[in-house]
Amino acid sequence: MAVIRQKRKGQKMFCAIQAATRAGIRENEDAVWAQRDFLFVIDGATGLSGENYMDPVSDARWFAGTTARLLRDMLPENGPLPDILRGAMERVRLQWQGPEEAMPTASIAIWRCRGKRLELLQLGDCTASAALRDGSVRVWQEKALAELDRVALEQMLMHCRETGCSMEEARKWITPVLRKHRALHNRPGGYWTLDPTGAGISRARLAELPAEQCRSVCAWSDGFAQLSQFVPEWDAATLHKRVLDQGAGSLMDILYEKQERDRALLAVPRFKLRDDTSVAAAQIEEGQG
Repeated sequence: MAVIRQKRKGQKMFCAIQAATRAGIRENEDAVWAQRDFLFVIDGATGLSGENYMDPVSDARWFAGTTARLLRDMLPENGPLPDILRGAMERVRLQWQGPEEAMPTASIAIWRCRGKRLELLQLGDCTASAALRDGSVRVWQEKALAELDRVALEQMLMHCRETGCSMEEARKWITPVLRKHRALHNRPGGYWTLDPTGAGISRARLAELPAEQCRSVCAWSDGFAQLSQFVPEWDAATLHKRVLDQGAGSLMDILYEKQERDRALLAVPRFKLRDDTSVAAAQIEEGQG
């Protein structure tokens, strides 16, 4: 059971809390949680080897779920976020029963209220954002994996044009390239993400903001970020505002409807019909606390 820290005088807390996750096609490999003093989104990376060691369906699901349960217990502690995440990975690694090269990976974004400050840890391609009281929205995103995916998608489209195959057939053709790209995780020249070794944690984006300067915070998986591809005028800052105004669930409805209408994967080229989709968000309470 998650423990909620007792609020101290002057400390800000989250309110109007949202936490939503939906499976894309089959099993949901995301995990999401939000409560009064922290929230997070974890996006497990679908394995490409075809082997599972901890879950008969998906080791990514096992990794995201196990990490989420650990963080729910550990985040109320007062230590720095990177140290807490390293401690969680130490426990996960002790449970892992497969070879190191088959370890699952995940992206993660964590917001925590600590005293009068908001703390962020963002690693991998989950997006984190904060709306400030001056009307601006700050966004934290990782671009390296997105660039690798863009290169693979371009190759898929070229293969479709040259052979006349469908995008689904091109996805099978591009699988060796995707495996090669995923093997670059936590390596110089590749991209940094979370795995049970904890090797990528030192490359996480960290931020601290005065809570009194913030109106709200969000975190979402790259599956949800795809909404910006279907509606290009909705950038990350716009998505943040719409989550707070319309609710994560209604935006997921819009995204899933647009994906369903694009079953051929042509309006928005992508690797599959839809990805798992997760959002956590909250407002920062006003007043003196």
